[in-house]
Amino acid sequence: MPTVFEISGRMAMFRKPYTTTSSISYPFPPPSALAGMIAAILGYTHGAEDKGWNALYWEKMKGTQVALRIMNPVSWHSETINFWNVKEPQKNPHIQVKHQFLREPRYRVFVKGPLEEELDSFLSKGCFLYTPYLGVAYALCDVKYLGRFKEEGCIPPVKVNTVIPFEDGLKVDVLGSGGVFRELVPFSMDEENCNRRKGRCGNCKVWRGCGRLVPFLVI
Repeated sequence: MPTVFEISGRMAMFRKPYTTTSSISYPFPPPSALAGMIAAILGYTHGAEDKGWNALYWEKMKGTQVALRIMNPVSWHSETINFWNVKEPQKNPHIQVKHQFLREPRYRVFVKGPLEEELDSFLSKGCFLYTPYLGVAYALCDVKYLGRFKEEGCIPPVKVNTVIPFEDGLKVDVLGSGGVFRELVPFSMDEENCNRRKGRCGNCKVWRGCGRLVPFLVI
């Protein structure tokens, strides 16, 4: 039976990796971020002590299925954050970078597969090994355990409340749903956070953690 829990916080920022001078967020945690959160709760190491871009926990995620529902309306706010100027500190020791944050986000997460029982044992006791957060370390995450629920079969067409991958053959009743938007998000990685798209490593020496990109629909 899938394990279900909710994650929430005062703010979140799941940065789009192609943004540079301004940091723009996805409206929901992509699968790669959810995998990192589950690994943090279970205490799986990412191996960053050897290589900063490692994601060794990714191997343990094989066979795990995750669904995500957006519970609160998506609300944005922007802030300017001071950083050290590591490139040209002689000109100015600080730089200011605009950040886009999600305000008061809340999501419901459904986890099915090899990790669901181990995850349930942690969540039902209200404990975790590494601190979960919502995209950035200063956006701490509250985790609320909801329980385990039996799956039920369905016959299309069906109403879907979760974010879904946009695949060939998928038909969406746009008028009946009240609106749909689409995001291209990181879907999967290897153990070195490398992009494996179309059978090749995509510019990984420059752009670590980009992942395989897949379009998702939010209804």
